[in-house]
Amino acid sequence: MIKFNKNELFSLWIVNDPTIINFKCWDSWIKLGYHVNLYVDKPQNIPQKYHSQMNIKLVNTVFSDFEFNTTHLLQSADVWRFKYLLKFGGTWLDSDMFLYKRLPHDDIIISSEHTLKSGAFKSKTHLKPNIGVLRFPPNNVFVKAVVAKIELNTVEDVKDSKNNTSKMLKYIKLMNSKKWCHYLDLVSEPHIYCPVPWAWAKELFWSKTVAVDKTKYGLNFNYKNDETIGVHLWENIAKQKQEKIKKDFDSVENTFFTTLGV
Repeated sequence: MIKFNKNELFSLWIVNDPTIINFKCWDSWIKLGYHVNLYVDKPQNIPQKYHSQMNIKLVNTVFSDFEFNTTHLLQSADVWRFKYLLKFGGTWLDSDMFLYKRLPHDDIIISSEHTLKSGAFKSKTHLKPNIGVLRFPPNNVFVKAVVAKIELNTVEDVKDSKNNTSKMLKYIKLMNSKKWCHYLDLVSEPHIYCPVPWAWAKELFWSKTVAVDKTKYGLNFNYKNDETIGVHLWENIAKQKQEKIKKDFDSVENTFFTTLGV
């Protein structure tokens, strides 16, 4: 296995201004002693204190020929992070991933989320691989296959939909394929990085209290336990759910901040 610096994290923040959610997450990484490379397009929009605490770099210095599609920003970010992992290797964290403790020293880390147990999108499996936390060495053969798959632009990739997740579906389908299914053995359990299911994203930020005895789509609100390393805060999903009511996280009454210890 090629050696790479496991004390180094990288993340991406472009187009939009960061919020209190991002600040909380970045602070957690810094507090744990990580060296953080944050790639941005507007360094002036990052509060000054982070310029001394993180290595803030212009995103266009990584791939000179890569252009982000701002209409399909999440999909562009998906391609960018896997291209980065293929070329440099390293540990990716979404900028809404709060860490309670340091990551394991494993050469490969793949986070996952809970699957819905009822409703239209219910699943018999208990987890779905995601991209909240990813660690791979450079030139990994699976990452190479992912890049080749998601760089292709198909009709599904360019549909005008905020919730379009076709590139991530390609990544998940590839991992479930006969050739690459052994990577499923490396996927972390959902409670490790995503103890709060995405179905509860709205309540995570805009409910003063959450009824712990209730379920949504067959899932409880919180699966955090002693094994939990971090928590994905589902910032984008929460924004989508509440965009007609609130657009700014800075003034929200956060259930998560008060009840789960962020």
